Amino acid sequence: MSVKQLSGKDIDSMVGGTSVIFEEATLKINDGRKVVYRKGVPVGYVDGPCSAEGTIKVDHENFLLIQGKAESAGSWKAIEPFDINFLADVAAGQKNIDAHGCLIKPEDLLNAKAEGGESDFVTIKYEVTSKDFVHINGVPYLDPNEIADL
Repeated sequence: MSVKQLSGKDIDSMVGGTSVIFEEATLKINDGRKVVYRKGVPVGYVDGPCSAEGTIKVDHENFLLIQGKAESAGSWKAIEPFDINFLADVAAGQKNIDAHGCLIKPEDLLNAKAEGGESDFVTIKYEVTSKDFVHINGVPYLDPNEIADL
């Protein structure tokens, strides 16, 4: 028996509490842990900095939903960081990714061809700024001990 598998069509997104339909979305975690070597042989690891960033590519209509946050704040740079959530639920299972305290930066504002034939898309880059960082299916990426005294 086959089961419906997860695809991008199944993922809904909330950008700062607003439902936004994306064309493409990414989230990448950069984990700075490094292996420690002694005489060329691994003998453990050390912790390092962690960061997370991604992009959301949206059409004009959905860009205007995000632009409303800039208008309310008075400018794009005045927008306070907010959470971005991605959620999907299919027969094969759920996927719930929460990126906390995302600082958004519109990146590709215009990529148009004079001949037309394509929708106008805007790419918005975001960086995670909160110590809550990223939760994957409800499980935090960072060890709670790392952030306890921050």
